Order: sequence, then structure tokens, then C-alpha cells
Amino acid sequence: MARQRKKGNPIVTAVIFGIFGIVLLFLGIRTFIGLHGTLLNVTTCDPSEIKPGIYVEGTISYGYGAYIEKTTTYNHIVTKTDGYYYLVDICDKNADGSDNDTARWIGISISKSDNDKFDAISTQDDAPPIEITGVIRKNSSKVQGFLDDYITSYVDMYASYYDYTATSEDYANAKAEAFPYYIEMIDSSDYIFNLVLGLIFVLVAVFIVFQGNKKQEPYQRSCPAGRNSILRWQWLFQWYQRNRLCVSARQYIRHVYSWHEQYG
Repeated sequence: MARQRKKGNPIVTAVIFGIFGIVLLFLGIRTFIGLHGTLLNVTTCDPSEIKPGIYVEGTISYGYGAYIEKTTTYNHIVTKTDGYYYLVDICDKNADGSDNDTARWIGISISKSDNDKFDAISTQDDAPPIEITGVIRKNSSKVQGFLDDYITSYVDMYASYYDYTATSEDYANAKAEAFPYYIEMIDSSDYIFNLVLGLIFVLVAVFIVFQGNKKQEPYQRSCPAGRNSILRWQWLFQWYQRNRLCVSARQYIRHVYSWHEQYG
């Protein structure tokens, strides 16, 4: 006789779907509020205003190449490029568009589809500037390590070009020009995706709970009557077996206790 597959508890499934849905809704609402609030212009702002968690906008005109390639490996075989981290200038313009000597470096996380634009501002003098919106994040230790290595190689290349030996002070000064942050590029599609997916998860959770309650058989309607009836005890146990996916042991005990209080 084939063994029947044990079904999972629908309440647990509903809770899991509900938690995922609420988290996605929270992220979507937070991003929506951030992008539709007051955005800091990273092109003209003062370096002291750059802090993690701030939503920003701006025009990026100068880049210095990619220092991280973001990849995903499938089945330990196929590796797919998802995007890049580029080093760019911010705080480099005055309000009238003229150059500002307070320019600083910062990383910016981009998708693969934007690579050509950022590669252009890193290699071409007449490349069109890039309009961005996003949020500032703090570098992880791993990302910071890649950034430091990239700046070190950049200083070495510069020193080699001008035929001098870079000193520890040169490396330190160059690294000090870079914020320990990066800009995560986001737009309206990001929060729309989270809001829609979150709503779907929550609706699925509600549907599972509704179906579970609908399938639960009310014991009060069909339970055999009678004081201290053996049939009633047998029915209570069978009722629990039929509804064990929707009814907890606590509910079953409560029903038995209620009957015992009523009939003694």
C-alpha cells in the first residue's frame, strides 16, 4: 500500500507568505516615500551632507571605470553578470554649473543595462552626463576592500605615467578622496515591483487562511448528543483527525474541555 504524502499545515504556509508580503510592502513603501520626498542633489551638495540612508538625485559627468563586477553563478557552472560598481565624481559642480574644487569620489552600483553609459563617461571626454536617483549605502568590508585596491592601482598607474614612485602618503591621500559609501541606483520600477509582489503574497496568505477555515468542520453542528456518550468521545476524536491540518491540538483540547464542563 502506497504511503500517503503528509500535507503541510496551511496556517504555517499562510504565516510565511504573510511575512514575506509585509516585508516587501514595507520596502516598497519606504522606497516610494524616499524617492518622492526631498532628494539631496549630489552634484552640487557639500561633501558633509553625504550620509548613508539619504535619497539622492544628481547628474554624473565623470567616471573612473568599474572596480567590481556583480555576478551570479547558477549550478556552480554558469556565471551571469548582473551589474557593476563604478567610481564617479560627486560634489563637483556649483549651482550655476561651473566646476567646484570640492569634488569627491564615490562608488555607484548600476545594472548591466547602464554599463555603456558609465563606461562612456569614464573613457570619453564628450560623453553625455547621466541623470541618477538612488540611495546612499555604506560599503561592506568586502566592497571597501575592492575600492581600496582599485584606488591603489589607480595611483600606481598615475605614478607610472608621470614617472615617479608613489609614496604611502600618496595612497592615503587618494583613498581619503573616496567616500566609504556607494550610491544604489533606484527608480519607480523598484518600489512598484515590491508593492505588487508584496500585495500578491499577502492576498495568497489571506486566501490560504480563508480556505483553511472553510474546510474546518464545526463540531457543534454534527456532534452526537448525550451525557457521557462514548459516541461523542469517538466523534470528537474523528473530528480532530479529519481537521488536523486546520485545527491545533489546543483547539481540540478546548473543545473537549468545553464538552466536559457542559455534560460533566
